[in-house]
Amino acid sequence: MSLTDDLYRDVILEHFRQPHNWGRLDPADIAAQGVNPFCGDDLEITGRLQGDTLVTLMSQGKGCSISQASASLMTDALKGRPLEEAIQLPKAFKDSLLLSTDAPRTLPDALSELHVLEGVKKYPVRIKCALLGWNTFLEGVEQRQKAAAQADAAPSPSEPGDTTTWQGAAQAALKTVIDPELNINIVDLGLVYQTEVNGEGQVRVTYTLTSPGCPLGPVIQSQLQAALKKLLWVTQVHCNLVWTPPWDPKTMASEEAKMELGLW
Repeated sequence: MSLTDDLYRDVILEHFRQPHNWGRLDPADIAAQGVNPFCGDDLEITGRLQGDTLVTLMSQGKGCSISQASASLMTDALKGRPLEEAIQLPKAFKDSLLLSTDAPRTLPDALSELHVLEGVKKYPVRIKCALLGWNTFLEGVEQRQKAAAQADAAPSPSEPGDTTTWQGAAQAALKTVIDPELNINIVDLGLVYQTEVNGEGQVRVTYTLTSPGCPLGPVIQSQLQAALKKLLWVTQVHCNLVWTPPWDPKTMASEEAKMELGLW
C-alpha cells in the first residue's frame, strides 16, 4: 500500500475537510496551544467540564491533514467521558503509534476509529503530526491541575491591597507557559518584565518576545492568558506586549535557562 493510500484515507480527508467539534470555548476549563514548528501545524484545544466529566472538547488551528484529522477524531473520542478516563485514552493512542511496527495494536474500543491512522506508524516524521492534538490536550489538563493546586495553596489577601500571595501564584502560573521554539518557560527566559495584581483579581502582564518578528507571538499570548485564567481568583487578564528594553538572554534569562541555551 502506498504512502498516499496509507495516510490519506477517506475518513482522514473527511475529518480534515469538515472537522468535528471545530472552534474554541471561552471560557474554557481546559485550554492549551500546541505547535509543531517543523511542519507548521498549530492547534488550540479547549474543553469544558461538568463536575468530573469532560462534556465538551473542541479544536481549531491549521496544518496538515494528519494533525487536523487526528484532533477531530480525538474530540469525538474524548468528549462526554469522565476526565480520568479521557486522560488515559491519549496515553493508549500514543503507545499504539510509538510501539514497533511489528507489535500488535493495543487501541481500546473507545478509540476504534483511530485505526485509520495506522499508516502513520510507518512514517515516524508524521507521528508528531498525529499526536499534536493529544499532547496538547494532556498539556491543558496538566496546566489546569497545576493552577488548581496553586490556587488552593494561595489564600485570599488578608487585607485590601495585600496581594503578595496572588502575585506569587500568578508568577508560578506564568512558568507553565513554554516558548514553543526554545522549549523553556517565558519567566526563566526573562520575557516577563512585570506582573501586577490588584485586590480585585485583575492581572496585568508586561512581557516581550524573543524578536519583533516572532511568528509564535499569538500562541504565547493565548497560552499566557489561559494559564492565568486557570487561577480561580483571576477576574481579568491584560497582556501588555513591549519591545523596550529589547530582550537579551545574556542578562535577562535565569541561570538555568542560560545553561539550556548554551550561554556560559
